[in-house]
Amino acid sequence: MGILLIIFGGVALIGAFFGKEFYAGNDDATGAFEQRSSTWSGRLLFTLVGVFLVALGIKLLMGAH
Repeated sequence: MGILLIIFGGVALIGAFFGKEFYAGNDDATGAFEQRSSTWSGRLLFTLVGVFLVALGIKLLMGAH
C-alpha cells in the first residue's frame, strides 16, 4: 500500500510541476467545469497532496505507527 501512495504522490508532484491549466471541479459532476482556476492555486494543491501522499507512503513502508 505504501508504494502505491508514493507512486500517486509522485504523479501529483509531476502534475504540479508541469500542469498549466487547472479547472474547478464538483463532486456531483462527472466532468470538469468550464470555470478555470488560477495556476498557482492548482500547483499549490497538487504539491501539497503529492507531498502528503509521499510522506504517508514512506511512513507506511518504514513501519511507523
